[in-house]
Amino acid sequence: MVFVNCVIEETSPSQAVLYTSADVSCVSKKHIGELGIAYHDENNSIKTLDATYSIIGKVNLHIGFNDGEKHKSTSSEFIVVRPDWPGPNLILGGPWFRENGATLDICNSKLLLDDNFAIPFKVWTHAE
Repeated sequence: MVFVNCVIEETSPSQAVLYTSADVSCVSKKHIGELGIAYHDENNSIKTLDATYSIIGKVNLHIGFNDGEKHKSTSSEFIVVRPDWPGPNLILGGPWFRENGATLDICNSKLLLDDNFAIPFKVWTHAE
């Protein structure tokens, strides 16, 4: 799993999983509830390889990054998944990558945004 440090809505430090092949970007209801962020109700579902999960709404979030010298903020729509979602609290999926011109520099372990803003990412393994 690949993750990056970020800030949600300019105040809440978090970590996001980078998942370029995901068809949606997701945030857990529990996570946005802890941050006091409201979402737009919408009952629907998403399918994964293992199961189908209910979604309860959508929310527009500002995700900020700091490369040690400068700050970059992005905005995108996220699907709000139920509190029983077994996945990570925040997933930056394919739509987020496309909307923000983001790519992964695997050789240098960096998330690159449209203007060559580079944020280091970490690969988590079960051994850690």
